[in-house]
Amino acid sequence: MQTIIELISNISTIIFSFLKEVTEEEIEKNIAYLKQEEWFQKYLEDDKYNELIFDTIEVRHIIGAFNSKKMSQSRYHRKHQKRIERELEKHSSLIAGER
Repeated sequence: MQTIIELISNISTIIFSFLKEVTEEEIEKNIAYLKQEEWFQKYLEDDKYNELIFDTIEVRHIIGAFNSKKMSQSRYHRKHQKRIERELEKHSSLIAGER
């Protein structure tokens, strides 16, 4: 039952996050917040991921769509961390496939 609830929650988050208009200001604010996180710093230190974070519209949209005030909630934080990581990996593999 818990898995079904999480699945529905994830699907609704994905749908609603793409319906939400995200401003450049929100993206930059959330990137500034994420720079405090060790896991995000590792992505920034890697040139390939750094480029994806700053140049890929889909990645930037996901980063801008989350609510930084809710990131202190561990469940919300984990869910959005995984979304960002999945999107980065997806685009990373797409770039690798082009080479």
